Amino acid sequence: MSQDTSPESDSADQSAPGPERSAEAQAETPSTKPRLFTPSFLLAVVVNLLITTVFFTLVTGMAVYAADEFGAGETAAGFAASAFVVGALFARFFAGKYVNVFGRKRILVICLGAYAAAGIAYPMVGSFEGLLVLRALHGVALGFGQTALTAAVFDIIPRTRRGEGSGYYMLANSLPPALGPLAAIQLSEHYGYEGMFHMVTIISALAFLAACLMQTPEVKPIGVRLRDRLILRPKDVIEPGAFSIAFVAMLLGISFASVMTFLNGYAHSKGMVEAASLYFVVYSATMLLARLVMGKIQDRFGDNAVIYPALTAFTVSMTLLAWAPNAAVLVTSGVLAGFGFGSLLPAMQAIIASKLRTHRISIGISTFFIMMDIGFGFAPLFLGPLVEAFGYQIMYAGCVGLVVFTLVSYWWMHGKYSVRQGVARKRAHRWVNDATGVMPMVPPREKKNDDDAPSAKTPSL
Repeated sequence: MSQDTSPESDSADQSAPGPERSAEAQAETPSTKPRLFTPSFLLAVVVNLLITTVFFTLVTGMAVYAADEFGAGETAAGFAASAFVVGALFARFFAGKYVNVFGRKRILVICLGAYAAAGIAYPMVGSFEGLLVLRALHGVALGFGQTALTAAVFDIIPRTRRGEGSGYYMLANSLPPALGPLAAIQLSEHYGYEGMFHMVTIISALAFLAACLMQTPEVKPIGVRLRDRLILRPKDVIEPGAFSIAFVAMLLGISFASVMTFLNGYAHSKGMVEAASLYFVVYSATMLLARLVMGKIQDRFGDNAVIYPALTAFTVSMTLLAWAPNAAVLVTSGVLAGFGFGSLLPAMQAIIASKLRTHRISIGISTFFIMMDIGFGFAPLFLGPLVEAFGYQIMYAGCVGLVVFTLVSYWWMHGKYSVRQGVARKRAHRWVNDATGVMPMVPPREKKNDDDAPSAKTPSL
């Protein structure tokens, strides 16, 4: 399945409702819902579940493995776990551009093949330095492969069901944070580290096979020289149309990194270790339920109908966490975090996909992941000193302020527009197209001349 990305094709697909619309375009109406659960979409969900499970399994077990096998200290062992993230972040700077140049399916299959091969290679590594290199290369494979997979998924999902489809796709990210650590602990304890690596290899191989069976939409540039296609420009690394939402995601990443990094120490200081464990259980359960329904709400009522309640819930969650006088309040914070933070990630990816044309979706998704990784990765560097200087509660109170700033930023950058999936954003009487790749709500009437009604066509770039 391939998609033409010429301006003529884009304009034809996004024209106003009328007699000239194709039968396929007319089929995508509320009365006849376009099909979402296609074989390729279901395979993509399976691939996402499998590769994310591998990631969380190895992140949990790698630090202990490095310490036991190579005598690495705590800092070095921690870097053995995080080197994977560094490799993935490095890959994302190039992935958005080159998954389209070389083909999404080709990149996906090659990278998932390398992903499986890395599992075989771990027991063969004889030095700590070699382990770091392998971890980074493993991360590069994920960075390219996940970008290709996600870009293809948002082309597979019907335009008017992107909120719902994104929620189902991101369900695959709800279970691995619980399954991965459990698998790492049980496998390494009963079968040794080789047993853990063997299981990771099998899971990766299944992801590879599922990817081979997928039919991925491809972008075929017309009339572009190979040299121009290979040149990497700043706009091929960071998609301007996705940057505003990606910036909001980065702020959220900083806030939630405080939970992932410091909740355990905070709970120990308050004598609520069991409540901290339960926090992540209820967080995962609530996130799973939220992603089942919030996407449909986004498609029907608009982006703000999901983002505002989710950001409000996350603000309350962080406030309760900063207060936390007892275990019940801490667990309640986990429930609200699951609804708030868990709903935001798929909703924001759906927003990005709907703002961009097909050939820019991969770069937009890559921009999203780059900003999220920056937020998660660098947050502990300045949140840690805050904890040392003022304590956990002041640090979490600061994060509450950051979430409030995130809400204001979202309103300023996107929320003040009336936006629904499949409908271009419109504010007051001004029409805003800016190559959103979606269709404004234009009355279905014939246009007598160019001045009679606002154009429903996305302008050519």
